[in-house]
Amino acid sequence: MKIVRPVERLQKRAGADDALILDIEVARTTRHHHKGEVYRASATLALAGKTIRASAEDTEIHAACDALEDELKREITHYKTSSFSVLKRLGRRTKQLIRINPAAWFRRGGRDWHEGN
Repeated sequence: MKIVRPVERLQKRAGADDALILDIEVARTTRHHHKGEVYRASATLALAGKTIRASAEDTEIHAACDALEDELKREITHYKTSSFSVLKRLGRRTKQLIRINPAAWFRRGGRDWHEGN
């Protein structure tokens, strides 16, 4: 199934010991609609301590599944990059805290230390 591909990639990256639970629901929104976005597809992915949800609506069931796959990819990418961006933000903050005052730089004869004589 096409919707499962992003989850399979996440499973390979996470390792075999982490359990991923994917719940997919494809349904018709109401019985009385004949035009517009009638079909709805939604997916819930349960990770260790985190839940990712994605949903899409479209006029055809196959188009709704395709849109759901794109939305699920987007949510998984956001999940994977969020921990990395938090780490980068922490590194930037730490660098600001330990920045040396320019008056304490090593200077010799009015020139920087690495310039030579």
